[in-house]
Amino acid sequence: MLRLLGVDGLDRDGRPLAASLAERYCGSDAGRLARGVILPFAVALLEYDMSPRELALDGASGAIDLGLEAQLLERPDRLAAAESRAAQLLEAALIRFDANRTATRDMRDVLGQPNEPWLAIALRASEAKAAVAETRSIVAGGADVVQVRVPASWELAEAHRHAGVDTPDAFESEAFRKGRNAHVGDRRRAAQPVRRAVDPVPAGSQRGLASLRAAADDAAAQRRSYAALMTVTSAFAAPEQAVVAGFERIDLVAADPIREIVEENVDPARALADHAFAHRLQARAGCRVVIGPGPLVLGVDVASGLPSDATTRNGRALALQALGVELALADGLPAERLLLGAVPDWVVGEADAGSILLQAWLRRVVFPGHRLVLDGPTSWLGSPGGAIALTAALAGGAPSIVVEPDFSGSVATASADLAGAARMACTLQAALGDGSLHGDTAELAARVLRAAREVLARLSAEGWESLLGPAGHGADGDRLGGWAVVERDGGPTSGARLLTRLT
Repeated sequence: MLRLLGVDGLDRDGRPLAASLAERYCGSDAGRLARGVILPFAVALLEYDMSPRELALDGASGAIDLGLEAQLLERPDRLAAAESRAAQLLEAALIRFDANRTATRDMRDVLGQPNEPWLAIALRASEAKAAVAETRSIVAGGADVVQVRVPASWELAEAHRHAGVDTPDAFESEAFRKGRNAHVGDRRRAAQPVRRAVDPVPAGSQRGLASLRAAADDAAAQRRSYAALMTVTSAFAAPEQAVVAGFERIDLVAADPIREIVEENVDPARALADHAFAHRLQARAGCRVVIGPGPLVLGVDVASGLPSDATTRNGRALALQALGVELALADGLPAERLLLGAVPDWVVGEADAGSILLQAWLRRVVFPGHRLVLDGPTSWLGSPGGAIALTAALAGGAPSIVVEPDFSGSVATASADLAGAARMACTLQAALGDGSLHGDTAELAARVLRAAREVLARLSAEGWESLLGPAGHGADGDRLGGWAVVERDGGPTSGARLLTRLT
């Protein structure tokens, strides 16, 4: 919400400003979290006649206490004025969303969309200046999508630190974090901040993404074919990255609540609330959302001591992917803007062409109204056996995007190879005739579907522990993010009524 209200950038200690102010205001006060920060922030804006960023800097340092300012909301005139100011700020944000959505549509119409499947190249550079040069190079070489990993949020880094888990891609570098922690005194005093001699801009930050958007547009214009940006987010980051996507014209956002629950040990209620809110913003912004092929669920195996077979694992993944799809549709995202992972990572890692074809085929049949994305732990183009696996996946599910997660070769060659593999896959599809599976492969597909139905039935009857096992490995035995789950307050000083503007 602070991002939507105009709070961006870093605080005086080099941390994300919105996160610092949220932590300062809410802390461990569940009541403040339930009421939200919208109205206290708006009434303080009126009281001090400051810009959102200026107020946030003073609020994060402790110079202004939003908790005290919130007491002004008990006066009907101040409450009405705060609601009006907050509504103006939210409307300005949505106008920016709408303008960017129109600009993206117009650029696609003028430049034209490349033929599918699109080639997506993940950026190797993590700093914005180098990433801009890399973006220009790979788009000029023929890439249709530039994938950017957003640094892990400060909240996730803190949660992992408390749980004893390292977060190597956190927003702050380890060296800077040590320097900040060495600073003596209460953060409330905000004395002399500790800063690095050079403060590079992360490629996945909002400033970095703005630069990458401009670079991609320029290179695509010279190539006369639109180039898209895709961000990959970490746990807890979905709402904030939805705002950034709307502000900076991000075309695709890879964000999957089910993966966060299963693989990152996030509290289910927290993950689902985060993504429900993000989906509302993404629906308004017009960006597309990429949901993974389903996570590898092993928690119940560990709890029982009995390993599952490949069919059961694949059925679990398909069932949970279907759950993620239904939740996104219920949150207002149209089917044409949901892209789904075609093949689970562990199936890709096994490099069995038959299994890869089967998984892609299943998703094409189960999700007929959605485009598919082919991602994986290794490169598809230029790796040993990659061409066979790629052709099998294209023949089975006709994915719209093929992501190269760690590519260092010629982008032009990779683009030509992908086009050739797509043509070969079309030939194979034509040879299949009715497009159905037969024999042992058809029986295997039926077994996977039965396993998926059983998983959904058990999840409905027994809840998440039927898949995840007992609570996870946090320092206190709880799953990550559970401390921030509260029921929204609908009282007069709550921002609940204003949130209806975001639908």
